[in-house]
Amino acid sequence: MGQGDRRRAKLRVVDGMQHGLPCREALKLADVAISERTAYRALKVVRTRGEEGLTDGRHGHPYKLTTPVREWLVEYCRGAPDSPSRVAQAEIGERFGVAVSISQINRTRRALGISSREVGGKSAR
Repeated sequence: MGQGDRRRAKLRVVDGMQHGLPCREALKLADVAISERTAYRALKVVRTRGEEGLTDGRHGHPYKLTTPVREWLVEYCRGAPDSPSRVAQAEIGERFGVAVSISQINRTRRALGISSREVGGKSAR
């Protein structure tokens, strides 16, 4: 189930709950495999921020680091290993038009063995 499908399913559950259905019944009618806790969270989000509140606005999604972005990040970090991730973050935003969190960049750098905190294979801490 894609992100859009999941959002629509949550909206069906929330709609049912707003029309007086018990949570379990709304979940059954929406035919979605989410917990009651998630359903109540979705209801709270829709009540406080509207339907747009269900759109996931996080910036650290791995899918944003597509192959071209990862290749650029590897090249950039190997060329400037001491460069802070905030600089790489700004460059990624300008070059690729995606917002990636610094923590996601740091995780990727560590996974690729190009962490700015490593000097000569040892942690700089």
